[in-house]
Amino acid sequence: MNHSYSISEVANVFNITTNKIRYYEKKGLLKPLRDSNNEYRKFNDEDIMTLQLILLYRSIGLSISDIKDIIENKTNKNYLNHFNDQWEIVNDEIQRLTIVRDSLENILDKLYMKDECGLDSDILDVIKRANKISDVKNNWKDKWNFNDWAKNYDKAIVEDRGEVKIYKNYNLILDKVYNLASKNNKKGLKFLEIGVGTGNLSSKFLKNNCDIVGIDQSREMLRIAKKKYPKLKVRLGEFLKIPYSDKSFDIIVSTYAFHHLNENEKVIAIEEMIRVLKNDGKIIIGDLMFKDVDDKRFIFKSLTKGQIEEVEDEYYSNIDFLKMEFRRFDKNLSYERIDMFNYIIKII
Repeated sequence: MNHSYSISEVANVFNITTNKIRYYEKKGLLKPLRDSNNEYRKFNDEDIMTLQLILLYRSIGLSISDIKDIIENKTNKNYLNHFNDQWEIVNDEIQRLTIVRDSLENILDKLYMKDECGLDSDILDVIKRANKISDVKNNWKDKWNFNDWAKNYDKAIVEDRGEVKIYKNYNLILDKVYNLASKNNKKGLKFLEIGVGTGNLSSKFLKNNCDIVGIDQSREMLRIAKKKYPKLKVRLGEFLKIPYSDKSFDIIVSTYAFHHLNENEKVIAIEEMIRVLKNDGKIIIGDLMFKDVDDKRFIFKSLTKGQIEEVEDEYYSNIDFLKMEFRRFDKNLSYERIDMFNYIIKII
């Protein structure tokens, strides 16, 4: 038999005020029955369960409007939309606070090490750099519209309709990245794929029971990857905002994703990868690159105008630039050229 509770009894159960319960009722989250004699609220077991959900959802930061929509539309897709939204909000805030904390740490070091002369200038320099990093992290845009591309991505790779045929060695590159990443490894390593797309690279690790998680900024890519490979763990994330703690992964892999970052973004992305990489970890990237500026200039001489425009729509890396950036973190970069545009780089 369904029990009936007064508003005071419900408040005591959850150790909250009656005003909070009235507020949720006013917002349409709770709809208790009213006693026909005195108009007192009567809460049943279902109301209790709903209130428990509301309080739990509020504890992880979901808004009233989000909770109302979840309660009214209990589909997996709707749950995913709201919880992915909250995941992004939390990750963005962690990233913001991390930059603030690092800036304060730098400022404190300068204050302890110097006298008062020139401190204002030093502090401003630290804050300016922090603001610049934040701007880079927050202003990346998906100008290629991967959500729309996701459904036909695998087919597009096979057809390789572009003028420069960047996918002609796609499967070879995935195999080589996998082999490099998995060579001579001990058991129990944690892998991260950045730009997991539809899961084609991660699937190779899954087949060998590797502990791998794939991140991508495209929700549709993640949906397709999960549909293809149900056991694959996927999360919203990107090079500039990797949603994991420091030193979380032994090996980071990525293919055909790094070229969507310009040079300033690549600098931040490298810092982020190093942050989540364990001290003795390694990074394997298969992507579109040039050896250096002279190599790019030489290759462009052999291309048509249309091919050059296609290349310049992306941000192909220069390996000599990447070497210099990774060296800042005492990491060494080696590489293998696969074809005119595709390289595999290994960072240890």
